[in-house]
Amino acid sequence: MVGEYLRMRRLPEDEWYDIVIFRFLRAVRLWFTRPDLHRWAFRTVAYQNMRSAIGHELEKQGRRIQAVSLDAVIPGTDGATYSDMVTDENKNFVNYVFPRGRSDEGMQLRYNVKLPPKKEAKYGKKSDERIAIEAFIQSNHKNMCFEYDTSAEAKKKLSTINATRRSKNEADIYDTYRVDQCVYVVRKEKKKGKE
Repeated sequence: MVGEYLRMRRLPEDEWYDIVIFRFLRAVRLWFTRPDLHRWAFRTVAYQNMRSAIGHELEKQGRRIQAVSLDAVIPGTDGATYSDMVTDENKNFVNYVFPRGRSDEGMQLRYNVKLPPKKEAKYGKKSDERIAIEAFIQSNHKNMCFEYDTSAEAKKKLSTINATRRSKNEADIYDTYRVDQCVYVVRKEKKKGKE
């Protein structure tokens, strides 16, 4: 069936077989695990999966950088080659090696781009929550509550508060927890020790 499909699409089997076979096998697995697909013929499901594999591969090939010989003639010129265009100014080449397990898929690498203005660094600037917690530590209050617009925002703030609490070694001073859109800070009771 795979060979028949590739011939129908006029694709060389030696180049495309490895690409479509895994989608064909996926179609087999789907056919047996999803009875709702039985309203179509297996051939239809398999062809659809193989068509998808071909489409993804063509998309991926379109994103790949095409190698060009420096001796190749540039189309639309009077015999000028790419090596004729290389000057001392643009000979800089960085051989970028992708980290292990990563590919060039989904990433673009460009040089000498126009730089956007830098954002002002927030390093050293305390959040409103941090200022309030520092005041809470100095006070005699037993607890405090931060209320946010959404529970997602409260969850994110609790994570930040806990990270700061760990980095400042304040775990023995107070506990924190969240209920819905509120973050609670509770002072820990001092353990009575020997005097």
